[in-house]
Amino acid sequence: MNASTRLGGFKILNEVVWISVIQPKEDHRFPTAFSNLVSSEKINLPFLTCGEQNQAWGLNLVVDSQDAEKTLGLIEKEFSDINPTTTKCAILSIFPHRSKPEIIGVLLDVLGKLGDQPIAFANSPSAISAVLNEDVMNEATAALFGPFQFGPYRTPADWKLAQKGKEELYKEVVASYQEKKPKVYGLEWQEEQELLHVKLDSAHLSTMGTVFKDFARLGLVLTFFISRPSKEKNKGNLFFCLPESDKHDYIGMIQKLLPDASTVEDSSVASFSMNGPHFGDRYGIASELLLVLDEVKVELLGLSCSIHSITGVLPADQIHPAIEAIQGCFEVPSVIKKTYSQS
Repeated sequence: MNASTRLGGFKILNEVVWISVIQPKEDHRFPTAFSNLVSSEKINLPFLTCGEQNQAWGLNLVVDSQDAEKTLGLIEKEFSDINPTTTKCAILSIFPHRSKPEIIGVLLDVLGKLGDQPIAFANSPSAISAVLNEDVMNEATAALFGPFQFGPYRTPADWKLAQKGKEELYKEVVASYQEKKPKVYGLEWQEEQELLHVKLDSAHLSTMGTVFKDFARLGLVLTFFISRPSKEKNKGNLFFCLPESDKHDYIGMIQKLLPDASTVEDSSVASFSMNGPHFGDRYGIASELLLVLDEVKVELLGLSCSIHSITGVLPADQIHPAIEAIQGCFEVPSVIKKTYSQS
């Protein structure tokens, strides 16, 4: 990777609260029930990730500060055996990352050097988003200007000046438009993927960034990437997809740098992604998707919702029922099968 990589830009969403939830008992419909509960109260989720581990789900979600108390009250009332973790935070999104592992690798390296803190990740084909404690956001954005270039903005001060007044405009775009059938710009999917789950110490985030840079040197494309909360203190869970390969030992590459990390590999999965004009500012999008996938008994393995995009991963033999279900729920003008070549 070059000393400085050019990206289009980045966004910060302030005045939000991060909530992590770990399902206490086996229930494959938990994400659906949870998102439906939040949607019924018209609470928007600008960020949501769901990851399944050992028959239990972990969710990272972000709500506006004004909705935090109501959301926690709903959790206490409907899921009394859940003990959520909350932190005042901000969402940092950089784009476009074009599914390149090196972009995520550098971001993990930068954020890992900020010290131990709650961090959550989500991705789309174009952007990678990180939930950070609000008191480190200035330090984080300043650190980005070392390895990245952001168009015309040479310094964090340049970027802040250009954003003046835009945040209020963004907040005026609220969930006020309810289509009978949410519109999608397009649906893309790919098969022959491997889903990897890595549990590691939070202090080793920068080292995991080096692993992703190694993946990049092999010419690989990253089709899915999220984090899942952990019950263990100072532990993190990363879920991501890489192309199936007989040539590359992904687990070996991880364990070479992180011998103490717990790693699980699930082959023969498929991933899908879509975005829409109101995905980022309308409540209920994730709830509708999860509901129709449950109805056709699709076994979702992971979900990422951020910056107007939804990305999911599921067993490869269930991708076609999933696409049909999505087409029944959303207006989908095109469905494109993507094929990524391997090195």
